[in-house]
Amino acid sequence: MALRRRDTEFKHLGVSYLEFKRVQMDRVLTSFLMRLNHKGLTSRMVRRNDLSVPEFVGEFTDTRNADRFQGFTDHPDMARRWIETQLLDMVNRGKPTQAVAGLRPLHGFTYKFRNYYHSRPYGADAQLYEMLRHARGPYGALALEQIRKFFFTGLDATSAALVQASPIDVETQAVLHLNSQVKADSPQSVKGWYSTPPLCVGQADLLADDVVRLLSLKDLLPRITMVEYLKILFAFHLALGQLKAMKLLPEAVSRSAVDPACGHERCPAASGSPDPLAGCPFRVGLFVDVAGIPSTPVAALAEESAEHWLRRIPDFVRAAYTVRKLDDFAEHLVGQGKATRPERGHFTVPELLSFGTPSYRKLRDEFFSSRLTSILDDTPVSEQPEEIRPLLDAAMGLDPFDQYLELLMAYRGRYHHKYIVEAIDALLLKNRPGAVIAQPHRGRRRFVLDSALLEVLVQVALLRLNPRGGSSPYTHHTVSLRLDEFMALLRNRYGLYVDRLPTGDGFGATGLEEEAALRANTEAFTTRMREIGFYDDLSDAYLTQVITPRFTITEDGMVTAGGR
Repeated sequence: MALRRRDTEFKHLGVSYLEFKRVQMDRVLTSFLMRLNHKGLTSRMVRRNDLSVPEFVGEFTDTRNADRFQGFTDHPDMARRWIETQLLDMVNRGKPTQAVAGLRPLHGFTYKFRNYYHSRPYGADAQLYEMLRHARGPYGALALEQIRKFFFTGLDATSAALVQASPIDVETQAVLHLNSQVKADSPQSVKGWYSTPPLCVGQADLLADDVVRLLSLKDLLPRITMVEYLKILFAFHLALGQLKAMKLLPEAVSRSAVDPACGHERCPAASGSPDPLAGCPFRVGLFVDVAGIPSTPVAALAEESAEHWLRRIPDFVRAAYTVRKLDDFAEHLVGQGKATRPERGHFTVPELLSFGTPSYRKLRDEFFSSRLTSILDDTPVSEQPEEIRPLLDAAMGLDPFDQYLELLMAYRGRYHHKYIVEAIDALLLKNRPGAVIAQPHRGRRRFVLDSALLEVLVQVALLRLNPRGGSSPYTHHTVSLRLDEFMALLRNRYGLYVDRLPTGDGFGATGLEEEAALRANTEAFTTRMREIGFYDDLSDAYLTQVITPRFTITEDGMVTAGGR
C-alpha cells in the first residue's frame, strides 16, 4: 500500500520536538548551546571546511601557537591522543570510519566547530530549550541565564572575544583560536517553527528548578564535572517528560480535551513543595533496581516496571497520529473558511482536540473519507494486510477517521514503536553512566538507578533557596536529609521508587515476596549512598542516619568542605 507523505507525517511540535531517534547527549548539549546563543533558533554559519582530527591536532602543535599551547609541539603524538579522547566528540570511535562530530560541549561556542551530519540532536535540543523557556515563574528565565553564564564564561557572548580578567583553560583557548574559521554566525529562522509549551509544564518547572539549584555549585566543582552533571540531568528530565507524555496524551485524546488539572495556569506542580507533583493525575512511577544485579527478585520487579511503560507506546503513537491528523483537518477547514487560525499562527493540542468532538463529525467524516479513498483506490485488495480488511468493513462501526488511524497504525505503528524505544533508551542513558534503564545482551529492560545520576540528584536535593534579602553570594544553601526523607523526595519529585512499588503504574497490592525484595533494595540503596560518599553510619539511631553534602554552604555564604 502506497501511503503519501501527508499520511505518514507523524511529528507535531505541540506534542514533542523530538524526532524519536537515538541521540547522544554531547551532541544535544552542543546544539542546545547554539539555541541558547540565538534565543531558541539554529545558526546560519559559514566555516572554512569540515573539521578533522589532523586539523584539530595541527592547531595545537603548530609552532606559531607554541606560546599559546605550551609543550604540545614537542609531543605531537601525546597531543593527538589527548585531543581525540578528551577534546573531541567522535562517531565510530576507534573504527576505520571514525569521524569528528565536534568539540565536547565544555564551552558555549563549541557548537561552531561541529560537523552537522555527524552531530544531529534530532529535536532534543529544541525540546530542552522550550521546556526551560516555558517553565513558569522566574526559574525558566533564570535557568537559561545561569546556563549561559556558566558555558560562556571567559567569552564575550556576542563577539566570542576573550575576557582578559577571566582565567582561561586550554579548551577555551582552542575555541577562541579556532573561531577565526567561522566567517558568520547568525540566527536562522525555520519555516513552520513555533515556540510552544511542553505537554507537561510541571516537568519543565522541575527541570528549571533543578538546573538553578545545581548551578549554585558551579564555583565549587570542576568544570568538566559540572558539564557531566548537566548532561545527565538534561537527559533525565527529557526522558521523564516523554514518559509523562505517553501517559497524558492518550487520555487527552480519548476525552477530546486535556485533563482539567493540566495547563500552564492549572498545573498543580510546585517546585518548592516537598511533593511538587501532588495532585498530578499523570505522575510517573518507575521502580528502580539500585543494586543493578540481573536475575534477582528486585530486578524482576524493575523489569515488570519497564515493560509496563513500554506497553504504553502504541497508545501514544495512535494519540500522536490523532493530533497530527486533526491538525491537517483544521488547516483544511481554515482553507475553506470554516475555521479561523489563531493569531499565534498555529493550533495548540487542546485546540486541535476540539476538532475531534461530535460537532465536527460531518466535516471530519468527509475529509478522512477522501483520504481513505485516495489510499485504497491505489491499492488492490490482495495487497492489503489481513488485519486491515475487517477494519474497513462498515459492519465494524468505525467512522472514517478511526479507520484512517487504524490503517496508519497497521502500516506505521511498528516503525514508530521501534524508534520511540530507541529514543527512550538514549534519554535514559541505557547501560551508560547516569542510566535509569539497563538491558543485558538478549535480556529484558529494567529500570535502574546508576551512581552517576544518584550523585546528581543528591547534590540537587541537599540545596535550598536562600531567604530573600540574604547577603550570601550563593543563591542556595545546603541542608542534610535522613535516608528515608531522600527516598521520599526521589519518589515524590521524580517518580523513582526504591522502598515501595508505584501503585497504578503496573503494580497492585504488595505481597510478602515483594516486601522482601523492597527491603533488599533499600539496603542496596544505603550501600550505594555510602559508596558515593554522601552517607556514613554514625550509629544505629534512626535520626542520625543522614545524608550530608560534600560542601556545606551556609545562608551567609560560608563554605566548608565536608558535611560534618
